Parts: sequence; C-alpha cells; structure tokens
Amino acid sequence: MKPKTTFDGLLASIRAGLYLQQQRADAEARDAAPPFVTISRQAGAGGRTLARALADRLNELDPADHPWAAWDRELVEKVAAEQHIPVSLIESLETQGPRRSVFQDFLASLSAERDAADVDEFKVYRAVAQTVRALARAGRSIIVGRGGVYATRDLPGGVHLRLVAPLPDRVAHMARVLNVPDEQAAREVKKIDRQRETFHRRYGGGGALLPEAFALTLNTAAMTERQMVDCVLPLIPRPPHAGPGARVPEAAGAHATP
Repeated sequence: MKPKTTFDGLLASIRAGLYLQQQRADAEARDAAPPFVTISRQAGAGGRTLARALADRLNELDPADHPWAAWDRELVEKVAAEQHIPVSLIESLETQGPRRSVFQDFLASLSAERDAADVDEFKVYRAVAQTVRALARAGRSIIVGRGGVYATRDLPGGVHLRLVAPLPDRVAHMARVLNVPDEQAAREVKKIDRQRETFHRRYGGGGALLPEAFALTLNTAAMTERQMVDCVLPLIPRPPHAGPGARVPEAAGAHATP
C-alpha cells in the first residue's frame, strides 16, 4: 500500500510540474507576442473614434518605428485592393447579413463558370479574416469590427474590447451620425444589431457573441472617451522593446474630460 501511495504522490508531483511549466511557457508566449486590440460594438455605441484616440495615446506613450494604427474603413479598402473584391461586398458582411444560403453557395461552387460580380461570401470573409490575422501578428493594430475577435481569438497578445450602450443613447448617436429623425435611427440601430448577430452566428463558430470572449466591456454612454482609453491602457501587453525609461500610462480618470 505504501509503495502505491508513494507512486501516486510522485505522479501528482510530475503533473503539477508539467502544468506549471506549460503555464510559464504560455505566459512567455503572451509576453513575447506583439500586442493588438480588437473592438466589437453594438450599433450606435461608437468604436471608430475610440480606436483612433487609443492609437494616438499609445503612440504618445510608446513611440516606435512601427506606430499603432486604427483599422476600420482602412481595413476594408486594404482587403478590397489586395483581393480585387468590391468594397461594397466586404462592407455587406456585417451590414447586410447573408445574401444567400449555405446550400446555394454549395450549388454555385459546382459551376465552373461564375459571374465575376458574384463573389462567394465565405471567400470574402476568409480574405478579411486573413488580413485581420496578418495585422494582429504584425502587432500595434486596433481592429474595429469585421469579426476581429473571432479571427484572432487563438493569437496571443490580443486585448478584445466590447462597446455597449443603452438603446436610447445608441439611437441618439445614430441620429446625429446619419442626420436623420430618431424614429429612422431606431429602425437602423435595430436592423444593424440583427445583421451583426447573424454575422457572429455565421462566422463565430456557430455561437453568439459571448461576454467571455472579451477582456473588457465598456458602456460608452457612461464614460468619456478619455476614461475609456485610460481603462484600456493597463491591459495592453508591455512591448518587448520597452526599457526602464518607457512611459507609464496615467491612472484611469486622472485627466478625464467632461
């Protein structure tokens, strides 16, 4: 009985050692990986201006030859130029929902002759996802929308953000952006929310947009842009080149604007 107990204890010790070794290896991989950020957002909750403000602040705190950059419309244009895909098709992934069923895609793929304008929807998404992953691997990228959280969820170094806000605030924001009455803005917000939910179900591995996919969820109606930037800064992995003299982000809210 005693030898078995000794053996079991030795086996448990080996397993614990291997677990700690793997944890250290994972931590070292995360520390060595170039940092990047993805931003997912409810319709009307913002995202573009926060991404640019965060990039500006990071470049101020940690200037480098490879500066931080926000990718939103720029990402769409990059994919369109590299893959020779119309911009409208890339934008429609999130804003129009599926244009055809999976079965229709399969039938169309059997045809040797395809209309040049009828680009396969899944191929469009794959092109977007490949570009998103390339930007994430290069590091110092802030990727707005386009399923960035799903395309990069297996890559180390990422900070995934979710922006939300109460429906009335989102409607008011959409009305200002589009310069339309509140009633029309409300219809637009609800439509985009439905379309993005469909997009996430389709390209997110069959699941909805789950809270645990994100490191931080921010209520854009309850915080200033500066406060949100201050909340995100401590989550950004320390760059490998940062030495003892690297600037340290200020405490959240220390200089929050009204």
